[in-house]
This record gives sequence, structure tokens and C-alpha cells, in this order.
Amino acid sequence: MSYLTEEQLTHFRDLLERQEATIRFRARLTIPAEPDDCDVTEVDDALGNKEFAELADIEAAKLRISQRQYGLCSECGCTIAEARLEAYPIAKRCTHCQRLHEQHRQ
Repeated sequence: MSYLTEEQLTHFRDLLERQEATIRFRARLTIPAEPDDCDVTEVDDALGNKEFAELADIEAAKLRISQRQYGLCSECGCTIAEARLEAYPIAKRCTHCQRLHEQHRQ
């Protein structure tokens, strides 16, 4: 169960939706067509691997919100600092577990 209030969860959901809109807007800017002729499929096609990964992370974070698991570390279950979530709303690990994860990847 999330330690965040409904108001906080709504705030983070809004942050995630703005982040998603920004990514999709950037992709739309790379499409060499008239803006009125552009559809969602073309925007999706213009997305690179990084953008696809970001959108997947955003969707996963929104799912955690709906399941009331947002703000809890996926590794240890501890709370993720609210300041970390503000800076990086797709965070799925606390700073300690993220550090360990990055060390193991090297």
C-alpha cells in the first residue's frame, strides 16, 4: 500500500502525464510532414528506443499508482523519498537499491 496520499498520487500522475506528452511532442517535431497530417501512428514510428523506454517506464509508474504501489521500492519495499519522486517520477527503486542495481550492471 502506498504511503502517499490521494492528492500526492494525483500530483505524480499529472507529472507523469506531462512527461509523456512532452516525449510525444518531441517525437512529433521530428516528423517531416505537415502537423495537421500527422497521426498517432506516425508519432509512435518517430519515437526512438530511448523514448520508447521512457514511455514504458511512465506506463509502469502509472500502473503502480493505480495499484497503490507507487513510491515503494520494487527491490526492498521501502518508501522512495518524495524528493526523488519529484525529480524522477518514474523511479521504481529507492536510492540505496538503485545504487546497488547500477553497480551490478557495470
